[in-house]
Amino acid sequence: MAGVAGPMLREKRWNGARLLAGLAVGGVAAGLVLAIPVWLIGSLLVRVIPLPGRLALLAILLVAFGAADIAGRTPHVWRQVPQRLVRILSPGTLGLVWGFDLGLLVTTQKTVSLMWASIAVTALLAPGSAAVLLVAMAISSSLVVSAWSMTTLNNIVEGRKNRRWVRNARWASGSAMLLSALGYAVLAVSG
Repeated sequence: MAGVAGPMLREKRWNGARLLAGLAVGGVAAGLVLAIPVWLIGSLLVRVIPLPGRLALLAILLVAFGAADIAGRTPHVWRQVPQRLVRILSPGTLGLVWGFDLGLLVTTQKTVSLMWASIAVTALLAPGSAAVLLVAMAISSSLVVSAWSMTTLNNIVEGRKNRRWVRNARWASGSAMLLSALGYAVLAVSG
């Protein structure tokens, strides 16, 4: 996104602003759509599995996600939002379509598994907060993309620096999830 929004903001600020606004609106809409199955599945799990079992399941999921990140195998679909849409859609519509696609989370590449971990925590521990979490994630990512697009930092993610950045992000994410898994495992055993 920053690779498209940045040039749009430099050429015609209004077009870049429309792209970023559409991105935010599309992401929020997708977050609300995705919240429904997360809430339904989570509500069912809360009724069927007692808390210690859900904590243990969460610890297992966090170990799997953390190990995947550290191994450089973050789970995701190997696709990106369609780049060809840049040539055929207006900036606002493009942002809306891309925002919705990205906001669905399951349709594009991921650098780290923190989104999956957040969804697992929400579904297993607080399914009623699914809409708030997923909309907050959409808004946060839109703000980050917007801020990133307005700087020259979007050039940093090219080449070797990008590979190093991705590796470091995956190690940090994986380590955080493994530590969290340990905490949830302790809670499951003691609870």
